Amino acid sequence: MAQYPIPFTRVITTHDPESGNAIFEKTVENNVQFEGFPVPTGNPPTSDYVLAYSTTTFPVQGLSPGSSNTSGANLDIKQYKTSLQNISPLNPTGGTACTIVEVPYGNDIAMHRTVSLDYGVIIDGTTELVLDSGEKKTLKKGDVFVQRGTAHAWRNLTQKDDNNGTLYFLCVPTD
Repeated sequence: MAQYPIPFTRVITTHDPESGNAIFEKTVENNVQFEGFPVPTGNPPTSDYVLAYSTTTFPVQGLSPGSSNTSGANLDIKQYKTSLQNISPLNPTGGTACTIVEVPYGNDIAMHRTVSLDYGVIIDGTTELVLDSGEKKTLKKGDVFVQRGTAHAWRNLTQKDDNNGTLYFLCVPTD
């Protein structure tokens, strides 16, 4: 897959169990590794992604300073570390996912549907959001989109000599 000249760094904050003060989480690796993006499931990857963070519940529990001394403290961090063992680009049932997708020049992400509310930002490049109705919308760097559980595909319209298309997603569960 594509090479990334500037690797993404993940920074996570938490609470010190003794003082309750905010501290940087030290048990999760800061360097983020990209994986092949198999969407739809079972298809060969046409792009890469990184799962910057995820939770298995929403709302997330155990984040307040007072909860750092309970058995539920940092449960989201523990669950995230487990999810990194069997990584998936899509949010777990009932949970959230923060994902960055890198689509190389000439590649697309095939039509698929996520059963989630996805907030997104085009970080770099130009992409086309294609709906199953045939409607299309061109999105450029800085554009924001809200994907409401509909079938869609992504086409990278970025020019060959420009950067890859890079998209940021925050996926939230729906009923």
